[in-house]
Amino acid sequence: MKYRPVEKDYLDRCHSLVVLGGTFDPIHMGHIAIAEAVYNEIKPQRVLFMPCGQPPHKYEHQRVTHAKHRLHMAALAACEHPAFDLSALEINRPGLSFTIDTARALTALCPDGAKISFVIGADAFEDILKWKDADELLKTCKFIVVPRPGYESAKAMAQIEILTESHGGSFHWLEIPLKDISSTDIRERLKAGKSVQGLVPKWVEDYAHFHGLYRSEVPFNKAQMGERFKEATESLRIRLSPKRFKHTMGVIEEANRLAAHYSLDIEKARWAALLHDCAKEYSTHKKHTLCKLWRIEVDEVLAANIDVAHSLLGAESARRDFLIDDEEILQAIRYHTTGYKTMTMLDKVIMLADFIEPGRDNWGPLKEMRELSLININEALILGIKATIKEKKSDRQPIHPWSLAALKTLKKQK
Repeated sequence: MKYRPVEKDYLDRCHSLVVLGGTFDPIHMGHIAIAEAVYNEIKPQRVLFMPCGQPPHKYEHQRVTHAKHRLHMAALAACEHPAFDLSALEINRPGLSFTIDTARALTALCPDGAKISFVIGADAFEDILKWKDADELLKTCKFIVVPRPGYESAKAMAQIEILTESHGGSFHWLEIPLKDISSTDIRERLKAGKSVQGLVPKWVEDYAHFHGLYRSEVPFNKAQMGERFKEATESLRIRLSPKRFKHTMGVIEEANRLAAHYSLDIEKARWAALLHDCAKEYSTHKKHTLCKLWRIEVDEVLAANIDVAHSLLGAESARRDFLIDDEEILQAIRYHTTGYKTMTMLDKVIMLADFIEPGRDNWGPLKEMRELSLININEALILGIKATIKEKKSDRQPIHPWSLAALKTLKKQK
């Protein structure tokens, strides 16, 4: 995603600004709820999300995800709200991120007399006098104090009274419904391959999966892989129709047989077979929309028959929803419908398994393809692709160039 962090030419026109800072590792629905509550209550010109560069309270003992990823995720979470914006000010500033430095920078960039407020949790507010140059900070900026789980609101409100009297600071207590969401818990869930649905915006979840953020550096053992496969199978049992799920189980059975015969990695074959049709039963509207959202190029042939794109969408769904990052598996899913000019043996196995799985009706060259499957996989696929092309021509459907290229290559290899 391309984004443009807030720069001087924007800030010099901003007269009312609320800053929501934090590590945002990752940003979650609790942060968004706070920003929305602040906007609805205070009505600032902008709510500015400010990911910190090197947080002084965490830097020494906690590994923080690279700033560019945290900024991207914050952008994805905030960009659709017309009053939310992003700043890389703290990320771009070297050294530890202190609020007073940010306050000084914003004061210099914004118009004279601009109202600048910082959102602060009640727990952090308790120690605000220990912050760097606290006296100057309290005179420079206003603070919006929000509740935190496990922290008594009365205690924070009492401190507001004390600081207002002793330092003349400007504080606003904002009572909002608490969302007890922890970035630490989210990281642990992502590390374990568990769902974070409802905890982070969907775009943020997709970004974290796509870039492998928070993933465990310890490889899964066989028992863990088996459990993941079991969970994915159950997920598809719910997602797919009984007929499609039965077909998927048949493709797995056939892929196991072919992979063993051709000395391939059976685990990869099983995963590719399991997920090959995971996007098959999406509606036409959903397929078109996901192609746009996931930036899958739709050529003229796919536009005319978007169902063909289910294999491309299936590869992305495998990556995003099932955390598959093995490119061989993803490629086998991606081209199982059309084929491709440079198909690997795993690609061929999955495409052929889809053609000849035991539950398939007895169409065209199916019997001969099954006989050839363990003798000459290229010959078997040639029969299948030719029969598919013939059917499409009969139905006046366009033929994808990938299929023609695959057929040409297979003929050379047979």
